[in-house]
Parts: sequence; structure tokens; C-alpha cells
Amino acid sequence: MKSFNRDNLSRKTNMFVLILFLLSLFLTVILFIAPLTLEPGTVTDLDGAANQVVYAEKWEELPLFHRAVYYLGDLNCHQRYYRSYIINDNQMPVDARVTGNFIGLSFGFLLMTFAQGYEDFKRTILALLGFRDEISEKKKWGILICLGAIFTLPLVLDGSIQLITTYESFNLLRTFTGTLFGSGLSVFFSSLIISVPE
Repeated sequence: MKSFNRDNLSRKTNMFVLILFLLSLFLTVILFIAPLTLEPGTVTDLDGAANQVVYAEKWEELPLFHRAVYYLGDLNCHQRYYRSYIINDNQMPVDARVTGNFIGLSFGFLLMTFAQGYEDFKRTILALLGFRDEISEKKKWGILICLGAIFTLPLVLDGSIQLITTYESFNLLRTFTGTLFGSGLSVFFSSLIISVPE
């Protein structure tokens, strides 16, 4: 009976990760659909600020779907035109790095939809990397810290150096660092969800 309950719980947690994947995929796709389906040249030259709505009046002129997507983008991203992709002569709702974050979240959640959960998140993540044998707790934490650095440091370094120097990153690098970070975040979060205690 105990094994059945554990298997049942494991299926439910994987289903929850699948729902997170579908949600993140939906959000990723609408970031591309919104500029693609607007009249060319409707949204250009944005240069706002993060974590606040700067262009509320502009979004009121858009159809409901586009208004919602760009409003959410405005709330969460500075939307600087020189750090954003242009599709159909329209600026995307978020910049290249945040676009990468969404792509990475989708990829990580998709990967974790098929992952097996173990008794704790450390073992779940290490199993993804092929570690099947028991290793010491100290080594587990060491590997996890290294993984966290691999997925996080490129984004932190690229953004921080850009902030404190005259260095200006380029969009493909921003997208790469965002994708790496988003993937790591969703793998970590999913590992917490699918790990089922003994």
C-alpha cells in the first residue's frame, strides 16, 4: 500500500510539472505571437524601466490580447529596444534576456516532466546527471553549488559587468544567459516538487 501511495504521489507531482511546462510554453509562445500579429511598426523604440508599468497609455490602444501581453512585459522588463528582438517590425514584449528566461523555463520543465523523483531534491538532480551511487552529503552539496554557479553566474556576470562598466552585451549572449538561468531555475524548482520522501 505504501508503494502504491508513493507511486500515485509521484505521478501527481510529475503531472504538476507538466502543467508548469504547458504554462511556461504558453507564455513563451505568446511573447512571439504578440509582435507577429500586430500591424508592422505598432510597437517600437521602447525604453522603460523594470518592475513598473511605463507605457500604460500605449497599451490601451492595442487589441485585448496584445494589450495583456505587452502590459505584462512592461511590468516585468525594462523593454529597452536596443536589448530586444524585433519581429514583424515590432519590438517583443520583453528583452532578449527575459525571452531566454522563458525559453529556459519551458525547456527545464519539459525535461523534468519525464524525470524520476527520489527522496530529496539533491538526489533527484544528481540522478539527472547520472550519479546513481551513494555519495557523501558534502559532495552532493558541492556538486549542487557548482551546478547553481554554472546556471546562474553567466547571467549575473553579463548583467553586472554591463551595469557597472561601459560594456554592452549583445542579444544572443543575453538570450543564452537567460536560457541557461531559466533552465536551471525550472530544474531546481521541479526537483523540489517531484522529490517524494520515503
